[in-house]
Amino acid sequence: MIPPVSHDDTTLVVRRQFAASRERVFHAWVTPEALQQWLRPRGMAMTVRSLDPRVGGSFCFDLENGTSIVGTYLRFDLLEKLIFTWSGTATREQETIVTVDFIDLGAATEVILTHEGLTAPERRLLAESGWTSMLGTLGLVLSSSHDL
Repeated sequence: MIPPVSHDDTTLVVRRQFAASRERVFHAWVTPEALQQWLRPRGMAMTVRSLDPRVGGSFCFDLENGTSIVGTYLRFDLLEKLIFTWSGTATREQETIVTVDFIDLGAATEVILTHEGLTAPERRLLAESGWTSMLGTLGLVLSSSHDL
C-alpha cells in the first residue's frame, strides 16, 4: 500500500491497489452485503441501515458502538468515481466530502480516496486511521473467495 498523503492538514489522500477487477471493487462500495464485510472502522461491526447508491441518494451505516455514519451521493459514475458527503463521530458530525476514484489496471484496480473538509489535523489523523484500516479489510475480503 502506498502511504497516505495529504494536500493540507485537513485533506487526506489514500491510494491502494487491489488484485481484483474494477467492477468487483466498485461493487464492494455500493452493495450492502459487501459494505458490511469491510467498512468496519477499527474493526467494529457495521450494519447498513439504508443505501441508495445514485446521485441524490443517501446512506446510513450503524456501528456497533451506537454511532452512525451518514451521507449523500453527489456523483455516481459507474465503475469510475463516487463522490459523497460523510459525517459521523470521526468528523464531529460535520459534513465532509469523500471522493473515490477507481482506476482500471487490467488485472488490478487502484482506488484513490480523497477525504476533504476534515476540520483539524487530528480529525485527518483519525480519518487516516479509519480509512487505512477499512481499505486493508477490503483487500482481505477481495482476496478471499467471498462473493461481493
